[in-house]
Amino acid sequence: MRSKPVFEHPAHRYALKGFTQFLLCILLFGIKARAATDSIIFFNPSGAAIGMRPYFSVVEDEAVRYVPDVLFARPELFTPIVDFKLSKPNSVFWLFTRIKTREAADAVLSFKHLGYADLYIIPDTPGAVAIRRQAGAFRPAAQISPGDSRFHFNIKLAAGLTYKILVRSHHTKQYRPVFDFELDGLYQFTKAKQRRELIDFWFQGAALLLLLYVLITWATTRYRPYLWLAIFIAGLMLYNLALSRYLIDWFFPSHPYFAWRLTIHFMHLAIAGLYLLILDFWKIKEKSRQLYRFGKAVLYGILLLSTLSFFINTYTGNFRVMSHINGFFLVVQVSYLSSLLLLWKSFDKQERFLAYGVIIYLAVALFVTLALFIKGEAVYSLFAILSGSVLVAVSLLFLTGINGKLWQNEKDKTLYLAQLNQLQQRQNQILEESVMERTRELNRRNEHIELLMNELNHRVKNNLQLLYSLNSLQRAGIRDDYADNILKDNISRIKAMMLVNDSLNPGNNSENKTISPVTFIAGIVEHSKKMFAQSAPVDIRLAIDEELVLSATAGLCLGLIVTELITNSYKHAFSEQPHPRIDIEILDAGSCWKMSYRDNGAGIRNKTGDTLGLFLIADLTRQLKGYYDIGGHSGVGYFFTFPNPA
Repeated sequence: MRSKPVFEHPAHRYALKGFTQFLLCILLFGIKARAATDSIIFFNPSGAAIGMRPYFSVVEDEAVRYVPDVLFARPELFTPIVDFKLSKPNSVFWLFTRIKTREAADAVLSFKHLGYADLYIIPDTPGAVAIRRQAGAFRPAAQISPGDSRFHFNIKLAAGLTYKILVRSHHTKQYRPVFDFELDGLYQFTKAKQRRELIDFWFQGAALLLLLYVLITWATTRYRPYLWLAIFIAGLMLYNLALSRYLIDWFFPSHPYFAWRLTIHFMHLAIAGLYLLILDFWKIKEKSRQLYRFGKAVLYGILLLSTLSFFINTYTGNFRVMSHINGFFLVVQVSYLSSLLLLWKSFDKQERFLAYGVIIYLAVALFVTLALFIKGEAVYSLFAILSGSVLVAVSLLFLTGINGKLWQNEKDKTLYLAQLNQLQQRQNQILEESVMERTRELNRRNEHIELLMNELNHRVKNNLQLLYSLNSLQRAGIRDDYADNILKDNISRIKAMMLVNDSLNPGNNSENKTISPVTFIAGIVEHSKKMFAQSAPVDIRLAIDEELVLSATAGLCLGLIVTELITNSYKHAFSEQPHPRIDIEILDAGSCWKMSYRDNGAGIRNKTGDTLGLFLIADLTRQLKGYYDIGGHSGVGYFFTFPNPA
C-alpha cells in the first residue's frame, strides 16, 4: 500500500494553509508599512493636480523636539496618515512623502488653511542639503520665501531624481488640522489661480459698484434704508476680502494675524446693517412693539458677540471656540428672523423683496454653520464664493425692494400732492367767492357810510353856514364896537371851521383822512382881509410847505390858531403902522413841524395869556402836544413846534 504524501494529510494541509495566511499577512503589512513611509508620488507636470493627503505619513510633535535632519534620517517615526490619531490640534505636525518626475518640472505645493508651514525638500542623493521654504496664513510677508505666497510653495524638480518632502505644520487656530496639500504644475496652478482671482474680483467689483450706487443714492435722497444697505454691503465686502487673503496682502502684509482677527468683525458689521435695514424698512416698530424690542436686543447681542470674539481671538487665539459661539448665535437669528417672516401678509410687494433676501441669507448661514460644526475649518474654502454670491444676490434683492419702495413713495407723494393741489384750488375758489361776497358787502357798507358822511358833512356845513350868516346879520345891527369885535372874532372862527370842513369834504379829499394847510390857511387870510378894514392894506405873506399834511384834528386846531393870531394882529397891531405886514411860515422839520407867525405892529403888552385869544391859542397848542414862544423887537412873533406832522 502506497503511503500518502506529507502535504496530503489533512492535518498537514490545515497547517500549511495557516502558515500561508500568516506569511501573506506579514507580507501585506510590510507592503502597507513601506507604502506609508516609502511611497513615491510620480508627478506629471501636465496632468491633474494630485491630492497629497493619501501619500503623507505624519508625526505629532507635542513637545517640539524634532528637527528636520532627524526626521529625514528616521522615516520609521512616521505613521500613515490614515492610521493617525490626533492628540492636540495646536501641536506641531511633521508630514513626510517622496516625489519623483520623469522630466524636469516647475511644481507648486499648495494648501489652504495652515497658520504656519515650513517646507524642507532634499534630493534623495548622498550629501544633499535640504532647502527650507516658509509660508502660512499668519506668516508676515518678510518671512515668506521669495516666489512663494502664504498658501503655496514653488518647487523645481529635476528629471529622474527622487525628492524627500518634509512639511512642518503648526496650526494655532485650535481647529483640527486639515492637511489639504495639492501638488500641481506651475502652469496649471497659475491658470487656476487666475480663474479664482477673476471670480473674486468679479464679486468685489460688483459689490463695489453696488456700494457706490447705494451711497450716492443715499446722499441724494437721504432715504435711511440705503445707509443700512451700504453698511451691509461694506461689511460683507470686507469679510470676503479678508477670507480671500486680499485684505492681508494689500493692507496688512506685516501683521496678518491682526487682519485675520478682523474678519469676524466685518461679518458682525454686515449682520448689524442687515438688522438695521430690516427694522427700518419693514417698520417693525409700527407692526409689533415686541418684535421691535427683540430686534434691538439682537443688535446689542451682535455688539456683545463682537466684543467677546475680539477678546477670544486676542488673548486665546482659539478661533474654533469663537466660530462655535458665533454659530450658536445663529440660533437666535433664525428664531428672530423666522418670527419676522410670519408677518408676511403685512408686507407689501417691495417689502417682500427684502424677505426673499433674508430667506437666502438664512439658508446660506444655516448651511455654513452646520458645515462648520461637521467639517471644521475645511469649509472655509467655500466661504469666499458663498459670501460673494450672497453679497451680490441679497444686495440686488434688497436694492430692488428699496428702490421700489422709494419709487412707490414718490408716486404716492405725487398723488397726494395732486390731491392736495385740488383741495387747495377748491379752498382758494371758496375763499375767493367768500372774499368777493365780503367785498360786495363792504362796498355796500362803504357806500352807505359815504352817504351818511356826505349827509353829515352837508349838515355840518349848513349849520356852520347858518351860524356864520346869523352872526353876520346880527353884526349889521350892532353899533357898539366891543360887541362888534366879539362878533368879528366868532365869525372868523366859524369861517376857519368852515374852511377846514371844506378841506375834509370827500369831494375835495378822496382819502378823507389828512389835509394840506396851504388851501384853507389862504382862505382864512382872504376872509380876514374882508372882515377887518384897515387904513392901509395888510401885506400877508405865506410860506407853507406844500408837502406837509395834517390830520383833521391838527388842521382844525391850526386853522383856529392862525385865525386868532391874524385877528389879534388886525385888532391891536397896526393902528400906528403905515405899512402893516404879516409873515406866516409852516415847515416840515422831519420828526416835527414848525410854524412861525410875525407882524410888524406895536407888539404885545401882556404875554401872560390873560385874554381869551391867548387862552385859546395856548389850549389849542396843548391839544396838539406842542409848545410855543413869543418874541420879537418890532412887532410880535409866535414860534410853534408840534410833533407828529401827520
